[in-house]
Amino acid sequence: MVLLELKEVTKKYPVRLKKGRKSVIAVNQVNLTLCEAESLALVGESGSGKSTIAKLIMNIEPVTSGQILLDDKSIHRKELKYLQLYKNIQLVLQDSATSLHPKMTVQEILTEPIRNFFPKEKNTNDKCFKLLDLVGLDDTFLTRYAHQLSGGQKQRVCIAKALAVQPKIIIFDESIASLDSPSQVAIIEMLKEIQNKEQIAYLFITHDLQSAKHLCNRVAVMQEGTIVEIFSDWHEENLKHPYTKQLFRYSQE
Repeated sequence: MVLLELKEVTKKYPVRLKKGRKSVIAVNQVNLTLCEAESLALVGESGSGKSTIAKLIMNIEPVTSGQILLDDKSIHRKELKYLQLYKNIQLVLQDSATSLHPKMTVQEILTEPIRNFFPKEKNTNDKCFKLLDLVGLDDTFLTRYAHQLSGGQKQRVCIAKALAVQPKIIIFDESIASLDSPSQVAIIEMLKEIQNKEQIAYLFITHDLQSAKHLCNRVAVMQEGTIVEIFSDWHEENLKHPYTKQLFRYSQE
């Protein structure tokens, strides 16, 4: 079942020049689908348009043309209320520190989305315990502040915060890029376990093809705002686009 669909999505940004204006195309006629409980990687170098895709899906920025559909309802045509959108899709960013309020404990951070999206929920403490357990942290972390956490622990709390609203989709925008290799591996294994339990779909935005290989069912390769190839077979001889082959070779080094 298709949860999220991008149809001919284009995003242009105006640029002022000495003699008038012109438009820079950040995303160019992108078609993409994400199915229920699927892990889809969006891979490409910095500036390829990956993070712009995330902003468009989250309605942080409007599309220039095309459509983005969540459960067949347009995100940008007010067919979905903001609360519905953020209930169904959550975004986890690379910089976990900016996502965690420095003066709030982990329990307060996790309780806030629960109260916002489930105002009738009375057992918020139990919910917090379960969320921490999902991300591999024990209940002693509830009383800690962000500055008392390691980078990997901060990212786990951010993931728990996203899980608190019981979304259908989580977008990870370079979410583990700043972590060391053992932490990255641990987070990826944890995400696999969560997906098996909760049946959540992931859009995993990364420049690292190896991380994508360990987590994702399919990979969409993005270059200069365009999806140049989508593949699920990891044999190099079956890859078609030169840029995909180049990324594949770099990942083997």
